Amino acid sequence: MPEKTAHYSRTTCPLACALDLIGDHWTLLIIRDLMFLGRHEYKDMLNAEEGISSNILSDRLKNLEEHGLIDSIPHPASGRRKLYYLLPKGKDLIHVLTHLAQWSDKHLHDLVEIPPEKRAMLIKQPDKLIETVLKDLKAWEKMFLTNSIERSN
Repeated sequence: MPEKTAHYSRTTCPLACALDLIGDHWTLLIIRDLMFLGRHEYKDMLNAEEGISSNILSDRLKNLEEHGLIDSIPHPASGRRKLYYLLPKGKDLIHVLTHLAQWSDKHLHDLVEIPPEKRAMLIKQPDKLIETVLKDLKAWEKMFLTNSIERSN
């Protein structure tokens, strides 16, 4: 199978270039898992209802790490496992994901399930939803990244 040619080698279109990194079927779902669903372990992402295969998940996680959207640390319970987390570049996608969720709720309302309290915030107070998610991410980082740094010193 021929290797896919990146858009940035043919165009400077910002959408085409962004889609090279986040435009496949799985990448935004992995970011969703990390951002909104609190899934930081490989096994939890692998067991998500969408059914990503292990080789695709491994490939996408590696790609996201190489491009500086996520990073990983050893799992505190087992050095053989990892915990993945979003870096600032990955967190910046929160606005894109929020707008996609709003669009989906509006146009695919019968197909999507959003918890009522989150749907209300998504529609009426999207900035508050974003603030809450970023606060939760910061709390997770404080708990796991601080402990990880202390163990490595």
